Amino acid sequence: MKENQALINEKDLSNKEEIDSLKKKNWKSYFKEFFMLFLAVFCGFLAENYRESLSARNIEKEYILSLIEDLKTDTTNLSLYISFRKEKSVLMDSLADMMLSDNRSLMGNQIYFLARQVFNEQAFIYSDGTIQQLKNAGNLRLLQKRNIVNELLTYEKKVKVLEEWYENDNRTKTTFREMGGRVFHSTEMNATMDSEMKSVLPTTNPQLITDDFATINEIAFQIHYLSKMTMGNSLRAESLKSDAARLLELIHSEYKLN
Repeated sequence: MKENQALINEKDLSNKEEIDSLKKKNWKSYFKEFFMLFLAVFCGFLAENYRESLSARNIEKEYILSLIEDLKTDTTNLSLYISFRKEKSVLMDSLADMMLSDNRSLMGNQIYFLARQVFNEQAFIYSDGTIQQLKNAGNLRLLQKRNIVNELLTYEKKVKVLEEWYENDNRTKTTFREMGGRVFHSTEMNATMDSEMKSVLPTTNPQLITDDFATINEIAFQIHYLSKMTMGNSLRAESLKSDAARLLELIHSEYKLN
């Protein structure tokens, strides 16, 4: 009996050791599996973040390249705008001086021809496609270089100022148009433009319809005023063009572009 009991006790002890060993083995196995699973999830998280970061950087680069093209277009358009307005300012000053001259009756052809030029226009069209996309999508945050964002928004504000002055210019031209009938003969003025809408220099020396100096002076005043507004907008455009050039240089410098 004692031998049997001893065998049973020994067997129970052996089973207990096996169970304890199995438990210990399972705990290590579970920890290893948990660690491998955690590592896989963590690596996947890092990989996804990397892909998102890489995608964001690619998108940012696309926006930057698009901004560069917009600024280049602005620079070209501003150059044309500046040149046109400088020439127009000179022409309008000449027109006002001719109208106020005692010899204006001898300069009818030039007066009518230049009066037509007052209505000619070449507006500056702001290339804002990229910045509007960035603002509408809330993606200005994609641009990591905050100094670029700040300069870009400042540039946009100056464009708005130029556009407001351009509207003032147009309102003054409307006043000139409304007053023009007091001085210019409608048929003669209409003849200064051909069927292709091109200005034509008259050959018949058309005359103003009034000799009243006060009326003529009132029109000349509006022309001189328009001339100065035109020159002022030219100077604002030159400043804006310089800003565009500096912004382009800053973008190339910050993003290490060739």
